Amino acid sequence: MERYQGHYALVQFSPVPERLEFVNIGLILLVPELDFVGIRLARGQRRVERIFGRQSKSYLDAVKSSFKSRLSAEARNLLDKERFQDFASKRANQVRLSRLLPISVSHDAQLNFDALFEELVGDDERLPREPRIRRRLREAFKMNRVEQYLEQPEEIELPKYGMKVNVPYGYQNGCYNLIDGMRLPPKVSEGLREAGKRAMEGSLIWKSFEGSPERKRLVVVGDFTEQSNEFFNAVKEQFQSSHVRLHRLDDMRALLNDIVQNANDHGLVHRG
Repeated sequence: MERYQGHYALVQFSPVPERLEFVNIGLILLVPELDFVGIRLARGQRRVERIFGRQSKSYLDAVKSSFKSRLSAEARNLLDKERFQDFASKRANQVRLSRLLPISVSHDAQLNFDALFEELVGDDERLPREPRIRRRLREAFKMNRVEQYLEQPEEIELPKYGMKVNVPYGYQNGCYNLIDGMRLPPKVSEGLREAGKRAMEGSLIWKSFEGSPERKRLVVVGDFTEQSNEFFNAVKEQFQSSHVRLHRLDDMRALLNDIVQNANDHGLVHRG
């Protein structure tokens, strides 16, 4: 099996950095030959609290979110070791980056990254069981090697409607696309109910951010294997009127191409 040279660094946190005692809260994996930049921070904080005592969750979440945003913005530059060291040297406060360490990875860098994260960082927050459609969506993104170009969006609040929206993926292409999966039950009436719910959700997201520089749109990848093409086309037409983009789980080419194209436009993809 072909191997590639990579480097990884730990993201570390301390509420009292002058004590020089830090705990691992995240991981970065860089594989220049594969144009791979893996960035992940732990969602939980029990590991931090075991060493430093009780911490404000909202504050710690904000610190991690801010640091991850800066890392994501510098993703392409981080592949250069000198630029990485320059970036790391300017951020030695409550959150710091360890020195880069070498690692050999396979062609599936994402799989190696996930295993290394569990080994060195872990995620000590018990998460709800992932719906099957989201698992299949994640597997499709991994198989097509685009997951590293997607973000994990923060929860979207729509206070006007008393709603909160959680989706697993997001990316920018003029507006911010919130990607989620949708499973359609075989029974037509139940399928229509689920499609109607998503259309309404997408419409409210669009209206809430319409005219805003932070415009957002819902993108749905649906499993239509048990429905007819006519049913799919009817749902797609309904979604279009609600400003929701719809893709089939068994035909994601347009979505995958858009993700890669926009990653390329933002300097996240290098074609040699």
